[in-house]
Parts: sequence; structure tokens; C-alpha cells
Amino acid sequence: MLELKKLYNRVSKQTQNKLQEILDTFHFNFDNLYNVADNKIKHRVNRYIEEWKDKGLLTEYFGMLANNIYRRTRVKNSEILELLIYGAYVEEQNKLDEYEKQIIYDDVNYYYQEGQKEVNNTLRKKKSISIIDMALFLYLLNQPNYTGLNLNQCIQTTIQYNANQIYRQVLINIQQQKDLEIENNEFQRIINQQNNQKLCINGNKISGFMDNQMIGMNNLAKVKGIKKQDNDAKVRFIAVIDEKETDMCHSLDEQIFYIDKENIFDRYYGETQKDLRIQRIKCKGLVLGLNLPPISHHFHWCRSTITYQVQDNKSKEQMEKKFNIFSSAEEKNIENKYNINKARMKGIDKVALENILENMKKAYKDFPQVEGKIKNLQSIEHPNGGMNIMPDLKDNKHVMQINKKFFNSEKTAEEQYNKDLKSGFHPEGTTYKDMGIHELGHSVTFEIIKNKYNTKKAISNDWNKNITAKEIVQEAFKNLEINDKLTKDILRNNISNYAVSNYGETIGEAFADYYSNREKSNILSKEIIKVMKGMV
Repeated sequence: MLELKKLYNRVSKQTQNKLQEILDTFHFNFDNLYNVADNKIKHRVNRYIEEWKDKGLLTEYFGMLANNIYRRTRVKNSEILELLIYGAYVEEQNKLDEYEKQIIYDDVNYYYQEGQKEVNNTLRKKKSISIIDMALFLYLLNQPNYTGLNLNQCIQTTIQYNANQIYRQVLINIQQQKDLEIENNEFQRIINQQNNQKLCINGNKISGFMDNQMIGMNNLAKVKGIKKQDNDAKVRFIAVIDEKETDMCHSLDEQIFYIDKENIFDRYYGETQKDLRIQRIKCKGLVLGLNLPPISHHFHWCRSTITYQVQDNKSKEQMEKKFNIFSSAEEKNIENKYNINKARMKGIDKVALENILENMKKAYKDFPQVEGKIKNLQSIEHPNGGMNIMPDLKDNKHVMQINKKFFNSEKTAEEQYNKDLKSGFHPEGTTYKDMGIHELGHSVTFEIIKNKYNTKKAISNDWNKNITAKEIVQEAFKNLEINDKLTKDILRNNISNYAVSNYGETIGEAFADYYSNREKSNILSKEIIKVMKGMV
């Protein structure tokens, strides 16, 4: 891709020189732009057209436009200007064509061979690895990409669009009597945008039309390579799960597809983000944009990949059980059942999560204000901690994060929690199921905080510094007529060791203690709940 970008930059500079040459040679201005061209200009343009014909460039829409102007005797200067700008972009593509296709061939061939190697390495075969033949390469070039057009159709559409952008800017500059200098900001802005839309490389990030085009062709080539070694093959869809992935790719992650048989699967589908719904899809083999990256249906930069898969359906079920993989439908059920906008639960034990969410209902009875306030559930990877809740000041709702390390199985969650329980880290009588209720203590605290202030900055400051949390705990001490610091620390420590870490965690642990032990809970826990009921 770096090689391709260097090629584009070099040829783009040549095109800019050509455009400037056109503007300098023909001297179009507001007074003569829409006049019929004189014979001298018409003959000169005809020579351009004859030259393009000799190079074999009079094809597609451009060929029709050029031939039309060549045959006519009366042609406006504006029509000639449009044709010449169009011709500069056509010539640009003609310079690119051979080198561009060689780079694409090398890239596609690499993935074709990678597909063969994956099968050989997985099955421990020693079948020979062959290069992609030209017939297959040309077939792949002609396949529709994420836009529904093949590469050549996309290139022709882009040429026409880019030429029209420059033509329109020239007209604007002529009308405003500005200099027709390609180096000027208005032209450079258009050209830079055009170049980045084609291929943009920013550090490790690559985007643009050619990036998505290559992803599609590379995956098609990899599938052909896999099929060459294993005609009855399956592949696994792999999405990059980092909270930046789209709903579409997330729903396809870890799904297994036949290369050459019918596939029936569920995925998010829709032309816009608002339209996205889980739909049952049937298709023969792998279809670009549907179950083969880049996934489309509303435009984005797709980072998903595929890999050769040998497991049968039974093995797939065992793998899902082992790794606790939530299917799209199961995530949707969680969203609907618990009034959550988005659940992304890959790697989280299903039973453990349901137990936590069901247990939280005990606190909702006393604090209905926070029911339905968790908008997102996210599985995360973190070396410490089990759960975390964060308010979003944009909509005053919350994001709850659940650590895969802690909740990759119910057994792990129980063992880790009980280990902490024995050390006094959590309140006696609680279980891992009460961790969600602990987080609701923070949610209720945030509800109280946001009602005190008019600005997001003030709310954020209070939340981060535990100002209101401290006031709540101190009010509870006041009601209990406890004034000395030593007794206060002892009561907080009696809830749990974690409760002493800061006043926010005192409230979280008080919630877990109270809703697990009720009347047997710590006296401070009871009073904190009582105080907060009166504040929300």
C-alpha cells in the first residue's frame, strides 16, 4: 500500500502540471467561456482527441464525449475546457494502469498463497503452493466490490467525478476573476481530498477506496487458495473487537461459513445505522460484503478477516461453550430483557452475567430512577477488578464494563470473589452476584450528583472527587450520632476493606451489603441506603 501511495503521489503531480498547462494554454475567461470556440482552438482540441485515440483512451463515457466534440463544428469553450480536464484525469489513469495492476497482482497472489498455506499448515499436508494464474486474477478484478461495481467501473466513475470537481472550481474562479493556479488552496484542497479518498495512509491507519478494494480482492483470493487445497472448506470470520467495531462485524465475529455450500446465519443488517436489525441471512458460500470482508451496507473501514476452519458443528458448540461466546441473538435478548441499548459480551460467561443482572432488580425496587440507565454492556480485558460503571455525561446514562479475566466462567467468578471475601475485601454474606448491585450504588450517587449542578464540568468534578459521596456518608454518620474519626473508620471497615478506599466505594459496598444481608447488614450500610432514598 505504501508503494501504491508513492505511485499515486508521483502521478498526481504530473496531472497537476497537465491541468496547469491546459489553463495556461487556452486562456479561458468570463467573457469567452460560453462562446463558440474559434477554429484555432477547435483544431488544437481535435489534435488532443486524435492523440487520445492513438493511445486507445477513447473508451467509456470519455470516448463518447470526445468523439461528439470531434465531429461537431460548433463547440463552446466551456465544453472544450470540461473535455480537457477530463482528459488529464484519463491520461493519469493510463499512466497508473500497468504499475497499479502489477502491485494489485502481487498483493492478491500473496493472499492466494496464504490461503493454501493455512490449509497445509492446519491439516499438516504437503501439497504444492501455486501462484495465481492470470485468468483467475482478471476474474477477481472483474468482481463487484463493496460499492456493487467492479474495479474498472469504480475507476471510471471516480475519474468523471474528480474531473467534474476541478471543472466546477475553474468555473467558480473564472466567475470570481481569480487566478487559475492549480497550486492555489482551493484546488489543492480538492486534489488532496481526491487523493485521500483513493488511498490515505496515516501512520498505521490505511483507508480509502483502494484499501477497501484490496481487502475484498485479497479475501476473495484467499478463499480461492483455501478451496484449491480443500474443496469442502469452511472459514471463520474474525472481527477486531475493540469497541470500535461496527454492529455488523461484531455480530459476524467467530461465525463459521462454508466456502461453497449454503450458509444460514444471523447478523446485523441495514443500509444506515438506524436501520440495523438482526436478520436471518441465507447465501451460497461467501459473498463479499455479506459474510466476507469488507462488510458493507453502510460505509465504513472494515478491519475484519477470515481464517481457515476445520472444526465441525459439534466442535463449534464445544468451542462456544469453552469460550462463552455470546451469539448476536443472545446479545439481543440481553438488550431486550434488561432494557440495554447495546450488549457486547464476547468472552463473558452467560450464566454469571444473567445472575448479576437479575440480582440488580432488588435495588431497582428502592431506586427505580436508575432502572434502564445502563445503556451499554461491554466486555473488557483488564488485569484487575471484575466490574466497573462509568456515567456518560452526554445522555446521563451509564456504561457497565465486565472483565473477561474475572467472568470468563461462573466458576472463575465464584473462586475469585470468595478469595477476596475471605480476606475481608468484600462484605460478609455477599457473592459475585452482588457486584452489579455494588455498581448500582455508584449509579444512584451519580443521579444525586447530576441533580445538584447545571454544568457538565461541575458534575464531572464532583464525581471524580467523591464530593457528594462523602456528604452522603457523613450524613449517615450524623444520623447515627457518630462524630469521632476512629469510630467512623471502624464502621466503614466493618462493611469491608474495600469500603475504606474512598467514599464512593463505601457507598458501593454498602449497597452490596444491604441488599444481600438486609436486616443483618452493617448499621452504616442501612443508614447510607436510608439517606440516599431521601436524596434521589
